[in-house]
Amino acid sequence: MSFKIFCQGATSITSFVDFLWQKLTPAVSDTIWGNMSLKITGDIQATCPAFNGNRANLEKHILISLAEEENFDSYWQYIHNPESFFRTYIRNKTTKYFSVNRGKNIKTFLKTSLEDIKSAILSAIHESTAVAKNKSSTASEWLDLFCDYLGNKLIFPRRDLISIEHQEIKDMEFLKEAMSAALDPAMKKVEEIFSSRNIDEMIPEIEKTLSEHLCGCWKQCPFCKAICTNTIPKHDGDHSVPFHRPQAINGWHQYKSEHFVIDCCTSLVASDSSFILRDDQIFLYKKYRQAGEDFATWSITPDSSTQPYWKWFVSHFRSKLEENYEKKFTNLGKIPDEWAKITKQDVLNDLNKQ
Repeated sequence: MSFKIFCQGATSITSFVDFLWQKLTPAVSDTIWGNMSLKITGDIQATCPAFNGNRANLEKHILISLAEEENFDSYWQYIHNPESFFRTYIRNKTTKYFSVNRGKNIKTFLKTSLEDIKSAILSAIHESTAVAKNKSSTASEWLDLFCDYLGNKLIFPRRDLISIEHQEIKDMEFLKEAMSAALDPAMKKVEEIFSSRNIDEMIPEIEKTLSEHLCGCWKQCPFCKAICTNTIPKHDGDHSVPFHRPQAINGWHQYKSEHFVIDCCTSLVASDSSFILRDDQIFLYKKYRQAGEDFATWSITPDSSTQPYWKWFVSHFRSKLEENYEKKFTNLGKIPDEWAKITKQDVLNDLNKQ
């Protein structure tokens, strides 16, 4: 009679364990996918210099890569659609990481993620059983303990186990042994599930995480298209940048002429010069805020210092800028001879010092 009761109890526990692992296995797979995504994102940030700082650091590396590439179309995209360009840059770097590290690194992250979650589950099994035995707990109470010990280590909702929480479990030690015995086969199955998934599906998620980490304000100076450097997308106060650019980069030209404006906003706001909008309204640069709208939201400090980068860009791509904007670098818009003497190596050295 006692043997029959034991067999009934063992069968009950076995069915309990089988059901529990049916729920645990996909949860473990999803958790490892999430852990892998975090590990890979962290490794990309650590190994890719463009991503191991703030957006200003990212922009510096983008400017370096643009200068090295010397592709005007890429510059045009960066100048006029910076947010889209940044996201594409992040996507390309992430995709490249996957192509280079598909073997060793990613396999190592999978192995450590499997070991971490296996250790967490085994610990939860032993801890919950030890407490449940002392309190003569029910199956429902053991499940509560088990889920509590797992904590945030596993994405596993307790409500999925309602159908087995009233099951009678008298031998907690046997439950612990049955759960532990099923652990290795379950982890093997999880590894098989993970191996069957396309790891490239993780790229959009990682790209989104990096983009959110490296985002900020995307407002551009209405004069020169310089991007506000504030790291908060909808920040309080004015937009600003440490360095502005020659206004020709945004197509600004002398009124009723084809001559580009090659001065920077920072020097113009220190002058007595004026600018004219399309509705023929005239404003002094030093009172640019009176122009309203985007002009009123920028803080442009009078300053004569400029980066050599954009002087080199204007000089190097003068014909492309003339072609795209249908204006000329002549007369008041003539490019100074000193700008032509700036080399690509000069601007790269300047950026690398920042």
